[in-house]
Amino acid sequence: MKPLAASRFGLPGHRGGHAVAGWSGASGMGCLALLLVWLGAPPVFGQVLVEGTVRDAATGEPLPAANVHVEGTYRGTITNEDGWYALRLDGLPAVLVVRYIGYATQRRTLRPGDAGRQDFDLEPVAYELDEVVVTGEDPAVEIMRQVIARKQQWRAALQRYRAEVYNRFTLENDTGIVSIVESLTEAFWDRERGAREVVRARRRTSNLDFEAFLPAAFFVENLYDDDVEVAGYRLIGVTHPDALRHYRFTLEGTRVLDDRTVYDIAVRPAGRLKSAFEGRVAVLDEAFALVEAELRPGEAFLFPPPVRAYEVTYRQQFSRFGGDFWLPVDFRSEALLKIDVQGLLTFPLIRIRQVARFTNYEVNGPLPDTLYRKIAYLTIDSVAVAADTLLDRPGVAVPLSGREAGAYATIDSTMTLEKAYRPRGPLAFLVKVEQEDDAGRRGRTGRDRGLRPSLQPELWYNRVDEAHLALGLGATVGRHLALRALGGYKTGPNRWTYGGEVELRGGTRGRGWLALRYRDNIEPRFPYQIHERFFNSFGVLTGGTDYFDYYGNEKWTARAGYHLPFAATRIEVRYNRERHFSVERTTGYSLIGSGADPRPNPAVEEGRLRSLGVRLVFPVRAHPGDDDLPLPLGGQRRVQLQIEHSDPGLLGSDFDFTRLWLLAEWRFETFFRRRLLPMALDVRVVAATHTGTLPPQRYAVVEAAGGLWQTFGGLRTLESRPYEGERVLALFWEHHFRTVPFELLGLRRLAGAGLGLIVHGGHARTFVSAARRDELAATLGFTPRRPEGFHHELGLSLNGLFGLFRIDVTKRLDAPGLTAGLGLARIF
Repeated sequence: MKPLAASRFGLPGHRGGHAVAGWSGASGMGCLALLLVWLGAPPVFGQVLVEGTVRDAATGEPLPAANVHVEGTYRGTITNEDGWYALRLDGLPAVLVVRYIGYATQRRTLRPGDAGRQDFDLEPVAYELDEVVVTGEDPAVEIMRQVIARKQQWRAALQRYRAEVYNRFTLENDTGIVSIVESLTEAFWDRERGAREVVRARRRTSNLDFEAFLPAAFFVENLYDDDVEVAGYRLIGVTHPDALRHYRFTLEGTRVLDDRTVYDIAVRPAGRLKSAFEGRVAVLDEAFALVEAELRPGEAFLFPPPVRAYEVTYRQQFSRFGGDFWLPVDFRSEALLKIDVQGLLTFPLIRIRQVARFTNYEVNGPLPDTLYRKIAYLTIDSVAVAADTLLDRPGVAVPLSGREAGAYATIDSTMTLEKAYRPRGPLAFLVKVEQEDDAGRRGRTGRDRGLRPSLQPELWYNRVDEAHLALGLGATVGRHLALRALGGYKTGPNRWTYGGEVELRGGTRGRGWLALRYRDNIEPRFPYQIHERFFNSFGVLTGGTDYFDYYGNEKWTARAGYHLPFAATRIEVRYNRERHFSVERTTGYSLIGSGADPRPNPAVEEGRLRSLGVRLVFPVRAHPGDDDLPLPLGGQRRVQLQIEHSDPGLLGSDFDFTRLWLLAEWRFETFFRRRLLPMALDVRVVAATHTGTLPPQRYAVVEAAGGLWQTFGGLRTLESRPYEGERVLALFWEHHFRTVPFELLGLRRLAGAGLGLIVHGGHARTFVSAARRDELAATLGFTPRRPEGFHHELGLSLNGLFGLFRIDVTKRLDAPGLTAGLGLARIF
């Protein structure tokens, strides 16, 4: 959640902030989610209504976003797309002023009895296109240098303000308007204490059935800011202190506003690789202030597939308030989003139009201290909201267009967003678009709030279990109790598998949990992260090598954990009571023929294992949607640490060891950080060590990622089976150059299709002492697979093939070896 002043008005602050009634912010890729949560506005309104149209006197065409205000006050509004305005005045007489750049300003005195319709026909003023001879620096550069300097001066003097804000979002699909959300708030900002908003009224089409109260000014970008957000990403603004290094400004001509010259300046990024704006700004002479801006992201602002099109245009006007403070009068934007997964999953066009208006500014005056005694950013004016009539009164909001008024009249509760944005294609059944209910819960019925059942199947095939089929039945009872039972059958000798778990959640905000679990099963002898038993089954059934080794384990586990309120960290303590036993290979069957002699399943050191363990995960997010994107789609920033201790004297275990295991995954942004998707280095470190005598079923591994299907986090030139060891050290890295190499080569079509280059590498070694290897060979007939030294590899990937895949070519450096394979594309 971003403070109004910090993110919209470019003032000192940060992009954190106070929560708004339990709502958490969304990125640009979450456009569909934002449809449900926009609202906000003003307090006291006058009783005299004046309305009418503003037109071009020469052509009769309506002038959208013309400024209409009361002279001598900061009360005003703008015309809608049809040129219609409506404004409530405190009384008459009053002087109405109508301005539009390039047209002669009109002033009209309204006397008692003049309320009602007042139309304005503005006379166009010819462009002043004096020839400009440029011998060195374009004049626009010096003009913008003055704009930037003046901005620093007046912003330093701005201490606080309040304003009445109106905001409207109109959502459309391929066929027309889907829904409308309007809000009225009163916005406050203080340099030291931050921002607040008070909701005065809201209105929405009847197909949006939610009760949240949300701000208006918060959703308005300020194009005068140093940084301006587009779809969740910050682009450098055209008045940033370093803007002259990031933009090329060109003087295109001049216009007139109130007999003063307005410079029209074209804006474009200084380089084709810079994620920056293009468009134009209008600068008022002598004041060197922006009075108008129309900006859109440049060609380097590329979304990766499956986004096939993302276009957004921002328009905004500014005026002088409280002296020399140039603040927004309005904000208008239009965003278009098209999502298509190779025709397999296609969403209807998403178009969002936004119009916002600021009025009744009070600059550097006193603000109510009561607002700042509250932690919440948003306050609800319950009396005004209960009346819920302000937005129904003409002159309070920017008038609806004819299309929008028609949508209010025809859209009913049956025209849901789920219907409007129902995807098409073979994979459409995988996606469900959900709306929030009145309590803010997503897609749940009343029954879900009590008992919520779930099913989780287990299905695989391997050389020990043969065919395994089990079904887990889970149920969440209320908010605090979770139950799960599992039962299954396998065709191998150990025919039955079963287990269950009880978990109790509680503590502050449900941060803590206690759980008890039992499971009697055959399980992999070593931990795995990038391979799964289900997918391993396909290799076994087609005559390939079984990736895993197995052992029997009858296991009780007691867990107690807590989500720490700081640093988004989770800590868990475990007690394990296990009985380990060896199992043998039972089948060599495959679909392409039986009779093959697959490798035997090695024995393990049998006995009772009693251990205490601690698991620490940093950072963890409170909600799954706030977490980093899963590998390999995007980068991670997470560290996991596990410690396990088994002691015969203390716990009555047959084993005596302490083992330590570390997994660190981190993303570093490297070059072109101002782009929509900066270049990034993803690093994964795996390390393990121990004391005492570690049984093979507690060895750590370096996973093999070789073969046709490859993924990050394993050695691509290592096939079939992983490396194992008592001690392990592995480093995996990928540097994503994005589409930049193709952009540099001028291959815009490839870049536009989302194709990029990745350089990747892996370096790993496992350690088992010679004495321990001899002991395992003599007692178990087992020799851990390990490299003689460090395994080194280096590769190149073509990323984004068909928007879904990547092709990897990897060369082993310490020994002969070259592999090629496919994997899921790294999208973000």
